[in-house]
Amino acid sequence: MVLTSNSSTPWERRGAQALGALFAAFVALHFYNALFGQFEPLVQRPIFVGFGLGGAFFLYAARASQTGGRSVLGRTIDIALGLLAFAVCLYVILNRDRFSDIMVRYGPMDKTAGLLAVLLTLEAARRVIGWFLPLLALITVLYYYFGYDVIDGGWRPPRVSARTAVETFYSSTTGIFGYLADVGARVITIYVLLGALLLSTGATDVFMKMATWIAGRTFGGPAKVCALSSAMFGTVTGSAVANVMATGSITIPTMKRLRYPPAFAGAVEAVASSAGQLTPPVMGAGAFIMAEFLNIPYTQIAVAAIGPAFLYYLAIWLGVDLYARRTNLQPTPRNEMPNPADFLAPDKAIPLFLPIATVIYFLFQGYTPSFAGAASIIVLVLACLVVRPFGSKARGESLRDCWAGLARDVYGGMVEAGRALVMIAALLACAAIVVKVLTATGAGVKISNLLFSVSDQGLIVALLLAAVLSIVLGMDVPTTASYVLAAAVAAPSLVRLGLPEMTAHLFVFYYAILSAITPPVCASVYAAAALAGASFWKVAGRALSLAGAVYVVPFLFVFRPGILAQGGAGQIVLDLGVASAAVFAVSVGMSGWFRGKIPPIGRVLFLSVAALLFYAAPMADVVGGMALAALLVWRFLRGERQTLGAG
Repeated sequence: MVLTSNSSTPWERRGAQALGALFAAFVALHFYNALFGQFEPLVQRPIFVGFGLGGAFFLYAARASQTGGRSVLGRTIDIALGLLAFAVCLYVILNRDRFSDIMVRYGPMDKTAGLLAVLLTLEAARRVIGWFLPLLALITVLYYYFGYDVIDGGWRPPRVSARTAVETFYSSTTGIFGYLADVGARVITIYVLLGALLLSTGATDVFMKMATWIAGRTFGGPAKVCALSSAMFGTVTGSAVANVMATGSITIPTMKRLRYPPAFAGAVEAVASSAGQLTPPVMGAGAFIMAEFLNIPYTQIAVAAIGPAFLYYLAIWLGVDLYARRTNLQPTPRNEMPNPADFLAPDKAIPLFLPIATVIYFLFQGYTPSFAGAASIIVLVLACLVVRPFGSKARGESLRDCWAGLARDVYGGMVEAGRALVMIAALLACAAIVVKVLTATGAGVKISNLLFSVSDQGLIVALLLAAVLSIVLGMDVPTTASYVLAAAVAAPSLVRLGLPEMTAHLFVFYYAILSAITPPVCASVYAAAALAGASFWKVAGRALSLAGAVYVVPFLFVFRPGILAQGGAGQIVLDLGVASAAVFAVSVGMSGWFRGKIPPIGRVLFLSVAALLFYAAPMADVVGGMALAALLVWRFLRGERQTLGAG
């Protein structure tokens, strides 16, 4: 869904421009709210949801206009549906006082508006994220309203009247306009805007050059550049597919040009980009929703995520390095290495790093996430105003042209933020329907009890079930939706088995992220395979092989809380050190290479040592550490060191 103004007719160009202006106005309103306060809930949330639903239909019409994929009648219907979506949300705003009255009587108009809101939510979500979540939401709605009449036994929901259904889904601060819409309007919007502005003002180029300078001249340098730039990029986007499309459009062709296998190039990009949502300080929508779930400051989640993010990228780095040494993948050519001045020049570095530093400072000073994000946006624009003229002067550009270019970049970032928020708003509204049914009918508790009983009160079995459930729920939906659903049904059973709440939620969140690279439905792999021009299944298989160690990281932080920055400094250092050794052992065992090819028995030994290090006990740490040291000595004495230029 790309917004352009090069449509075939003047009317279509004006329509694209008007839609861009609508997006920019929407994010500008939320920027104002972040600085000066939110409107009352039944105003702020319907604005957010109405924009998402209406914008989804308008974008669909705009895309069809550019591609010629739908008739004029079809595009007209799309526009009418968009206007209707705005209307049903405006209806809530205009009737908010009446709906707030506990004695309110719902007339035919109220019930019709409520029904339309649900149907439009399902259809808008289907258009922007696919079938899975809207179909699940439809099933839950049918279960909620008709279940009493068709289901017997323990899964029978309470009887529901039309009035209760309207109040549950539409005319109150639950359902579509519940806490998910609140988080979206209050926090997520401002960080999507911040990320879009950083990228539109040049962050992508800075990230790529910095990553190339750091990692380019090592074994498998271009692939490591891909991993490192994706980590940097992920700190400001928090979106796996967006990460793939932004960095992969540069890194994948570079790797292919240097004769890296296309499937390997795509796999590296897909695996690296998926962890952006786990990389502080800006971790995407899921982390902000987690903070609301747990009622804790977002900074606690960001700090706890540092260890898992480090282990994730360590696993990728080791996987790339070992594969590169085994197949003799060359570093980045010396003549393509950037000069540090290319990314450390004030006009490039200051507008990127100063806003990120501002976010971190205000968050840790106790300010709200929305205010911290808004303050960083102000710092970003002011920094560009001050330092850009220096760079433009060196290029022979006038001050007027410099500031006009900045205005275009800022406006373009606002439009792109609005486009991204369409998917997020529709997604949150649809997910809210599912979560509301789970809580209103008690089905969420029943599913949690079922998981608890199947696990036979064994934590390992419960963790495996929760991991599988999180990945399955993540098929064909963004991470945010899969996390919300898994948090509603799987996390409570883990908490009942004794896990701290944040550990349980981070566990399901981590596997929700991994669903983006787990076949058969994995959005990041699809995007990377398309960019690489490789078979989806080849890219998916290579991604699983490359990310093998990644799948065990959540089990590590469950049993080693120091990874989540819980406990004293000694505990944190010990747990991270042992976990890093375990990830290294898994990577070597799965790759079959360390200073030469490792025989099958050696691979089994490395994996066995990793399993020993997973077990959180002092004796296991000692024995596992000694066994790993012995294996390393064996490889250094018997292994063949592969050097650059070796066959």
